[in-house]
Amino acid sequence: MRTILTLLLIIVAEYVMAQDSIPALITDRPDQTESAEVVPLKSLQIETGFVMENSQSDHYKQTSFAYNSTLLRYGLFENMELRLGLEYLGDKIKISAPDSTNTTSGLSPLNLGFKIKIQSEKGWRPAIALLGAMVMPFTASVDYKPRYTATNMRFSFAHTLSQKVSLGYNLGVEFDGENPNPSYFYSASLGIGITEKTGAFIESYGLLTERGTPSHLADAGITYLIRQNLQIDVSGGFGIENGVDNFISFGITYRLPQ
Repeated sequence: MRTILTLLLIIVAEYVMAQDSIPALITDRPDQTESAEVVPLKSLQIETGFVMENSQSDHYKQTSFAYNSTLLRYGLFENMELRLGLEYLGDKIKISAPDSTNTTSGLSPLNLGFKIKIQSEKGWRPAIALLGAMVMPFTASVDYKPRYTATNMRFSFAHTLSQKVSLGYNLGVEFDGENPNPSYFYSASLGIGITEKTGAFIESYGLLTERGTPSHLADAGITYLIRQNLQIDVSGGFGIENGVDNFISFGITYRLPQ
């Protein structure tokens, strides 16, 4: 009997230790600020969701959908992950003068990228990661194909402010594949741990252009950890300039193995 009890205690202890050793599930959705962490070595993390965005002016109204916005992240090395992004998009545009409606749908360009963790957080020094990606025009449907190969690069920074509050921010540059002028991306996201499984964030982000109108937006959302490798999220946001643009998003993240 003692032998059986001892074996049971060993099994329970090993199970508890195994659960404690599972790395935390850190995602790059639903906010626009990329985390400064990479996925664990040889792990595949699937981050997917649905987005609906509305924008309008005096003469038109546009409703845009990302029916399946998916990012695959694979831990190639302990400090580096490979990234593959793809979306199935749809747009409905209503023009008032003259009255007309145009509807399109199709695949976005394939996004191939990487993330390298440069340093971990230590004292006042933030965690830092470098992200880069190329967007391949030939992989997209006709309506969503840019003229040239697009690229983007950004640095991600993260600070732990307290046991339940963290700050992340990104700075980067991107080329949209339509013109040679770059856009400069910025974001800042404040994360709050409500419970062990529930988190929330509030964020500001935008693009500054050398030519053209800059865009500034704000969003907020909630995440819920169903299991140690499974999370769902909901978020929404709006344009700061005129308050007309708005969007809502639902998503799920799953990591293999656990």
